[in-house]
Amino acid sequence: MNKKQMIKEQKKLKAQRKEVETLFKDDKDVLKVFKIALGVLLFIGLVYVGMNIINGNWKLNKGSKPSTEIDSQMLIAGTMFNKEEGEYLVLAYDMQDKKDAFYAALVSNYSSTPNLYLLDLSSGFNTNFIGEKTVISDDLGKLKFGGPTLLLIKGDKITKSYTTENDIVNYFTKK
Repeated sequence: MNKKQMIKEQKKLKAQRKEVETLFKDDKDVLKVFKIALGVLLFIGLVYVGMNIINGNWKLNKGSKPSTEIDSQMLIAGTMFNKEEGEYLVLAYDMQDKKDAFYAALVSNYSSTPNLYLLDLSSGFNTNFIGEKTVISDDLGKLKFGGPTLLLIKGDKITKSYTTENDIVNYFTKK
């Protein structure tokens, strides 16, 4: 090998060494960024867990199990004619509305009323039965609730209906 070739080889080797050194520097930078990102994600996760524990969304004590009882007083509109009792009442109202407390108090004050069932209009199961105005029909395809409604049902027929708040209160106060 002559001198010129040796100098060229040395320059090539120096260039390769510099390239390798810059790659290692870039890897160190990538590792630093990865550590920072992992730290940020860990911090966000800890804040999320802490907030859910503080807000009560997550219970730490496993001692009390949630109740799995089914409220036998609640109905779905599609099954409201399937009760075995001869005559019964169905009070349909939006249990997510401001007036929920009013109707809940009305029902609890007159809980001695036999065969009283509740129908939650805010339930997703009953969305097909909500309309602009109340339409009373024995045919479930035509039945619509436009607001709170009290129905007196005998067999599979609606015998009486009360569609205003005053009528509903008057029915319960007469009992």
